[in-house]
Amino acid sequence: MRVASKQAYICRDCGYIYNERTPFEKLPDKFFCPVCGAPKRRFRAYEPAVTKDANSLDVRKARKAELKRDEAIGKALPIAIAVGAIALAGLYFYLNNAF
Repeated sequence: MRVASKQAYICRDCGYIYNERTPFEKLPDKFFCPVCGAPKRRFRAYEPAVTKDANSLDVRKARKAELKRDEAIGKALPIAIAVGAIALAGLYFYLNNAF
């Protein structure tokens, strides 16, 4: 019988969930994802409860799409902040020169 570790980790590249007996922290730094070959640093803690079919192909694809969506929002946020700051600066100079 296989006992899962208390904390699961998810590969940010393919959605594979590491939920093995050996704690993730004790794995060597040269550990690679068994599905896509991503290095250990591409894994992050995974909070939702892990089901028995967590590593089936369809479930992994859905998780990968969700991870991509989350990372895309995180990448677009600095751009949105910069555009907003430029727009505010432009509005400030326009109002100061207009009146």
